[in-house]
Amino acid sequence: MDTPTEILHTVLLGVVKYFWGQTVFLLEKAKLLNIFQTRLDSLEKDGLNVPSLNADYICHYKGGLIGKHFKSLAQVMPFVVYDLVPKSVLDGWTVIGELVVLIWHTKINDIESYLAILSRTISDFLNITAQCAPSILISKPKFHFLVHLPAFIRRFGPAIIFSTERYESFNHVFRLTCIFSNRQAPSRDTCTIFVRNDTIKHIATGGYWYDAHVERWVQGGLEVISYLGDHPEQARLLGIPNENLANPGMVKYQIVP
Repeated sequence: MDTPTEILHTVLLGVVKYFWGQTVFLLEKAKLLNIFQTRLDSLEKDGLNVPSLNADYICHYKGGLIGKHFKSLAQVMPFVVYDLVPKSVLDGWTVIGELVVLIWHTKINDIESYLAILSRTISDFLNITAQCAPSILISKPKFHFLVHLPAFIRRFGPAIIFSTERYESFNHVFRLTCIFSNRQAPSRDTCTIFVRNDTIKHIATGGYWYDAHVERWVQGGLEVISYLGDHPEQARLLGIPNENLANPGMVKYQIVP
């Protein structure tokens, strides 16, 4: 009850990925993958709100796509494969497009109406999946997880709130900490890097530490403390926001023409 359905791995990297694999199999079997790539490359991409939709990359690395690729494909697939795949697969992509739009809602005005539409769309998707590949409903539990999604949205709010999609980017930070690791103890090396970064941030932002040699609390010199202010790029790399905070007790007057 306290573990809501995670939409990144359940939807994008789950059911959408399964349909993508089945569609690619059909396209390769019919030797239509080149036509699919040409159509995908010729689509107007301004309305997708994505940096790029690289058709050559998607078709070349069709077995190693990530969430952002599947989110874009879910929106455009019906317009690309409308005459390249059987009608059941096309209907599946059409319902997937509706499902992705519903799930990635950021605001729900009428919860009852929204959940009724969402539940009906999930049922339609499962019915179409049973027509395309009935055995996958038994072998892949992520299709069953979709059934519980409306209950979690009723309890926790829009599904995007409890999505881990935004936190996946932090994996890049972990990979950077392992660049100079000898891989013998990667967790220890990662913790050491984070401790060193926090130490630098503490000292460079004017923090105190206890010096046992002089037996008192000390602070970095003026040039050390002012370094990040003079080098905003280094501050950004350390995750320190560049904010111009007002001095306490000062009042700023707004000039009205």
